[in-house]
Order: sequence, then C-alpha cells, then structure tokens
Amino acid sequence: MRFSIAALLVLCSATLSAQRVKVVDADGNAIALVAVRTSDGVLLGTTDLNGELSDIKGNRTICVSHLAYHPCTVNTDELRDGTITMQEREYDFSEAEVKPREYFYTEIYYRFYAYVNDSLRCYRAGILPAAYDIKKKKEIIKFGDYSYALFNLKDVSWWVVRSDYMIKGGVRYISGETLLEGGSWKKRYYIEKVPQGANRWLIVNPRDTVGTLVHDGGYSTITLDGARTQMYENEVDGEDRKLQRRKDRNYSYSYTEVFRLNDEGEVMRNGYVMSLNHWEHDSSKGRETYIVEATVTGTAYMTKDEFNQKRKELNALNSTQYMWHMPLADIEAYERAHNIAPMTPEVRKAVATITRDKWK
Repeated sequence: MRFSIAALLVLCSATLSAQRVKVVDADGNAIALVAVRTSDGVLLGTTDLNGELSDIKGNRTICVSHLAYHPCTVNTDELRDGTITMQEREYDFSEAEVKPREYFYTEIYYRFYAYVNDSLRCYRAGILPAAYDIKKKKEIIKFGDYSYALFNLKDVSWWVVRSDYMIKGGVRYISGETLLEGGSWKKRYYIEKVPQGANRWLIVNPRDTVGTLVHDGGYSTITLDGARTQMYENEVDGEDRKLQRRKDRNYSYSYTEVFRLNDEGEVMRNGYVMSLNHWEHDSSKGRETYIVEATVTGTAYMTKDEFNQKRKELNALNSTQYMWHMPLADIEAYERAHNIAPMTPEVRKAVATITRDKWK
C-alpha cells in the first residue's frame, strides 16, 4: 500500500526583510508543526495551525522539517512572500496478513528532542515494540523492553524519566477521529467537526477553530491545538487553578497524527501510521520545548510467545554494552531499512554537541 505525503519544495523570490514564513501544500492548505531551525540546529519555532511562524529572527538560511516530509534548507532571500510549498513524497506501508493470533503487533520508531531556550539539551531515538490483545481489547506496552540511544550533556536520569513520559504520551493507539466520532472528545473537550469541503473538516469548540481533519489517499490526518482544547475545557469546567497555571507557564501543545482508513472510509482500529507531538512551556530553566516523532515501521499478527520473542530480540540490542547509547551506525541502519528520513545536517550538528560520540 502506498501512502502519499508531500515533500518540501521551496518557491523562489521574496523580500529580504521577510521574517514570517508560511508552509503550505500543493493545494495551498496550511501545514502545521513544521520545525524551523537555523543552520546550527537552533530551534526557531514550529508553524501553527495556519502553517505560519511569525519570526525567523533575521536568519537568511533556515531548515524546515516535519516527520512526514523531506527536510529542506531554505535561503529566505529566495522565498516568495515567505511561502514554502510542499510537494508529494511516497511511503510504502504493507498491511499485516490477518491470522488467527492473540496479538496485533506494532513496531514503532521514535525520536525525542528536548530544548531549553531553543538549544537542544537531549536527543533520544529508539524502537518501541507494542501489541494489542485482540481478545481482551487491551494495549500492551512496556517501557524498558525497547532499544534506544540517549544523548545529552548531564542529568541523564532526569531526561530518561522525562522522555519516557513524553514518548508514551506521543504514541497513539486510538485515533483522534475515533474519539471525536465516539463522542468522548465532544463530551470532554466540547469539540466537534464541521465540513469544510470534500473529505475535509474543521474541528471547532464553541469559541474557536482548534484543528483540522482530512481524508486523503486512504488515510485520516488530524491536527489539533491541544492547548486551546484543554484550556477551554478547564475554563468551562471551572478548573481555575489548572487554567491559570497553564496561562502562567505560557503552555502550548499541538499534534498531528495519521491513521489508515478501511474500504468504507472508516478509521482502522490497528491503522496507526505516525504522529508528531509538540509541547512547550516556561519553567525555572527557561522555555522548555519537547518534540516527539513516532512512525510505525512494522505490523504483524502474533501469538503471545512470538511477541515475547520479538521483545527479547529488540531488548538484546539494548545490552549492557550500549547503556542507553545505541551506536549511531545501528540507528541509521534501522532508519535506512525502514525508509525513515535521516536527521537533517542541522539537527545532526546540534546532536553532535551533546553526545560522547564523535559524529562525522
């Protein structure tokens, strides 16, 4: 099965003084959560629901990247009206063969980035084996049973705990569309979808538009401003303390997820493809930013014994020799084998400053 997503293509010509950038697809639709970095890997910010980043802080060379798209280094002098347009890219996803097995297995590759004041403090990449118990209708996921690399200057144990929490929160097993259609999101967050055109909807609450939902090429893509959604819930439910805390911390949270659709156009229960999560808030350390990218790299129906054996194989990669530090060569070999776009040169440069390895 093919999953077509756009790749970034820069349009030519713009004014020298342009500080705002906007990322759109071939049809002119805004692309949210595109990370914009300097040539040294400093995070300038990510695009909002309108596909915009208001200030690139005078940088003439920027790198724009997104989990689902080819990264692109941009000369801002050559942009037209600060606009970056997206061009199609194809991914291959093969469906798991249906067998009389107890578990539906999903293998997920993830990346975790932690920034303080836009400076990269921690990078983590790893393989997460997970399964869904078909009979019990229960997700099975055990942190510690997967392999990963962790790179940072100090406070390793704190980053392990923080990244575990964020990664777990960034992985999706039930789609947002399913929760919206089932009514739980409408009841909890007071949101619903409003048709905007063929196979495209706005997600709104009584006050504002908080996201979009698109069906395209056999896939459901939902993008949501989680902070506005959560804070409206706090306001309506009288959770004044929680609301004020989020306001005081200048809290921000957005995500995009992709699930497969079946032949009837419904979201598949085991159709998770990828997700991108972005958290931000002020703290005593400064402005903290967390980005979690998660991509499904394999699916299969398995017995319990087959799943446990798979976990052992992956856990063997995380031997005492690695000590939370898988070699870069192993990480890149996995990425190549599963058609995952490598880190951009800008991100690699930033990671190189916080790792014990000498990355060339």
